[in-house]
Amino acid sequence: MAGTNPAIPRLNPFSRVAVMNNPDQNTLIRAVEDARRILGEYIEPGPRDAKRTVERLLAVLDRNDVILALDRVKRRRVIRLVE
Repeated sequence: MAGTNPAIPRLNPFSRVAVMNNPDQNTLIRAVEDARRILGEYIEPGPRDAKRTVERLLAVLDRNDVILALDRVKRRRVIRLVE
């Protein structure tokens, strides 16, 4: 079945350029998924601790690996626009 082989790049529907998985993208996707989970837990019924939720979000989103991955992805994007 087409599109199920992980060795074949997936196509971005908004671009004609193949989108390849890479470690930076994986790092950022994991961070966003973790942040969404934390926010999902916060909006569940019951007591809420906004301070603790922000601390947990910072622990996920302010990690060095996430910051460095985001910097590299942003740099690659700028370079592509110039070429």
